[in-house]
Amino acid sequence: MAPLLWKFALLCLFLLAYTSAEVLERSPRPQTPDKDPFYDPPSGWEEKEHGTVLRSRKVDIAFFQIAKVKYQAAYEILYRTSRTEEDQPSTTVTTVVVPENAKKDKLVNMNLYIDSNGARCVPSYVLQRNARLATDPTLSYQQVLFSTILDEGYILTMPDYQGPKRAFAAGRLGGHMAIDGILATLNLKELGLSKDTKVIGYGYSGGSIATGWAAGLQPNYAPNLNMVGWAFGGTPANLTSTLEHLNLGTAAGFAVSGMAGIVDEYKTVADWINDKLTFKGKHALDFVRDHCSVGIVLRYPFTNVLSDSFMKGGAQLLQSPIMKKVLGTLNMGVRRDETPKAPVYMFHAKMDEVIPYRAAHDAAKRWGDHGADILFEEFTGLVTGHASTELLNLPNVLLFMRDRMSGKPFFHGYEHKHTHNPLEDPGVIAKGFGALAETIKNAIDNTVGMGDKHLKAKIEQSRRKRMIS
Repeated sequence: MAPLLWKFALLCLFLLAYTSAEVLERSPRPQTPDKDPFYDPPSGWEEKEHGTVLRSRKVDIAFFQIAKVKYQAAYEILYRTSRTEEDQPSTTVTTVVVPENAKKDKLVNMNLYIDSNGARCVPSYVLQRNARLATDPTLSYQQVLFSTILDEGYILTMPDYQGPKRAFAAGRLGGHMAIDGILATLNLKELGLSKDTKVIGYGYSGGSIATGWAAGLQPNYAPNLNMVGWAFGGTPANLTSTLEHLNLGTAAGFAVSGMAGIVDEYKTVADWINDKLTFKGKHALDFVRDHCSVGIVLRYPFTNVLSDSFMKGGAQLLQSPIMKKVLGTLNMGVRRDETPKAPVYMFHAKMDEVIPYRAAHDAAKRWGDHGADILFEEFTGLVTGHASTELLNLPNVLLFMRDRMSGKPFFHGYEHKHTHNPLEDPGVIAKGFGALAETIKNAIDNTVGMGDKHLKAKIEQSRRKRMIS
C-alpha cells in the first residue's frame, strides 16, 4: 500500500505544479455531463422509485485521468433521486468501482469533495480515463484515499451528489442523492449485491455536507438500508457560520461557490437575489458555475463576498429573512427527527482555517443529545490544517470502517476525544499503520504541506499576481 500511495503523492505534486498540462489523447475524451446524452433520463423517469437504475454503462477509471487503476469492474449509474424535498424528482449519476479482491457484502459510499459548480468537476467525469487533466487536482488528490479503501476490498460508490445543476452546499439535496446513490448501487443487477450489504458513508469538507445530511436523513428516507457507520470530517455543519468564516479568508472562493449553489437550488433565493447582484457579483457566480475548486480559490482569495461590491446591501445578506429561512434549514443536528441511527465518527482540526470548528462540534453534540452514538475527535496540533487533516486521519478512518464492517460494538452516546496529531495516536502504530503513516507524511510534505503551508503560499502567490496585473 505504501509504495502505491507514494507514487500517487508524486503525481499529486506534478498536478499541483502543472495544472494546465494536457495529456496526449490515446482514446476519445469522455464528454462532460452537460454534453453527454447518458445523463439525459428516459421518459417517465419521474414516476420511478428512489434509487431506481435508469441507465448504466461500464467505464474505464484512471487515477489522475491517465494512470491505470487495478479493479475488477467500474460502472456509472444514472438513477432517480430527489432534490431538497422528496417530492422534487431529479436524477444524477454515481460511479461504482469494484476492487479485484471485492467483498460483495461491504459497500462504501464515498462523497468526494467537489466544492465547485462546474460540469467538468463532478466525479463521474473526473474519474474517467482521459478526462481533461486540468480539471481539478484536488479531486485527483482524493483518489489517494479511495485507493486505500479499494485495498480493503470494499466496493465504492461515488455519486455526483450536487445534481444536474451542481448545487454546491445544498445539503438536503446532497443527502438525498447520496442515499439514493447507495440504493441504485444495490439495485444494479451486474453487481449482484444483497439488500443486506453493510454500508458505510464517508466524506470530508464539501463531501461531508452530503455525508452528514445523508446520516441524518437516512433513518426516515431509506430506513431499510443496512447502514453500519458514518465517518466525516471538516464538516460545514452550519452554512451561515461557514460563509462568515470563509469571507475575507484564503478560501473565500468557496463562499462564492456556496452562494451559487443555494441560488441555483432555491428559487425563492434566486428570485430575491438576482436583481440585487452587481456586475461583479453576477460575473463571480457565472465564473464558479464554469470552474472547479482550485481555480475558484485562486480567483477569489481574501475577497469580501458580503459587500456592496457583490450585491446591493451585501453586508446584510445573511440577515435577510429569505436567506435566514433557507440557511436555517441547512444546519445539521437541529431537528431531533433527523438524527443518525448508525454509529458516527466525526473529526475536525481545532484550527481549521476553512471550515469553522465550533459549528461542527455543536452539531455533533446536538446529535448526541438526540440519542446518536457519536465520537467527535478534535485535532489540536498545528500540522492539522483543513486540507492536510483528511490524509493525516486516514488510518483512523480505516480503523473505524474495519470495526463497523466486522460488527465490533460501538459505544453508546456522545464522546469527545482530543488528539494532537492523528498520526501520533498510539493505536495507529499498534494496528500496523506505521508504514502508511510515514507515506502520508511524505505525501503531505510534497503537496499541500503540513498545516497546509504550501497551499496557503500558493494562494498568496496567486493573490499577489492578480494585484500586480
